[in-house]
Amino acid sequence: MCAVDGMYALAGGTSVYEMSPLQRYFRDVHVATQHIMVGPNIQELVGCLYLGVDANMVTL
Repeated sequence: MCAVDGMYALAGGTSVYEMSPLQRYFRDVHVATQHIMVGPNIQELVGCLYLGVDANMVTL
């Protein structure tokens, strides 16, 4: 858990409102995990290509 997650949880329901800066920090910290370029499938594909291993490009 990162510090932002802890603060978000401790703030309770008020942290979800747009007026709370915590909701923006929470989204900013977690947006990368939702981005396709850092997803597990892409990481596996890049690793395979980098190592010269056959890559399964159908599951992307």
